[in-house]
Amino acid sequence: MTILTRTWMLLMLLTAVSMWAGHGDSAGGLGPLGIGLVLAAATVKADRILTHYLDLHRADGGWRVSFRILLTLLGMALFGIYVFYPMIGAALR
Repeated sequence: MTILTRTWMLLMLLTAVSMWAGHGDSAGGLGPLGIGLVLAAATVKADRILTHYLDLHRADGGWRVSFRILLTLLGMALFGIYVFYPMIGAALR
């Protein structure tokens, strides 16, 4: 099995995880755990797409590390905004 086929299978698995985690509860919210799972799956998917489909694996190590750090920081920032928004919104009122 080629690396692209394995990557595609991993992407499909992560899509299923995102769909399951993103289903939410009866009140319509995902909660921090659901958002965290969706963002983690999205981060891994973006890394796999950049690495194997857009040939980032051929780039120098510095580029790969930079993109992975950037993706991780972006996911963490989005998670932080989701978690701390109620506190920030209340403080601004």
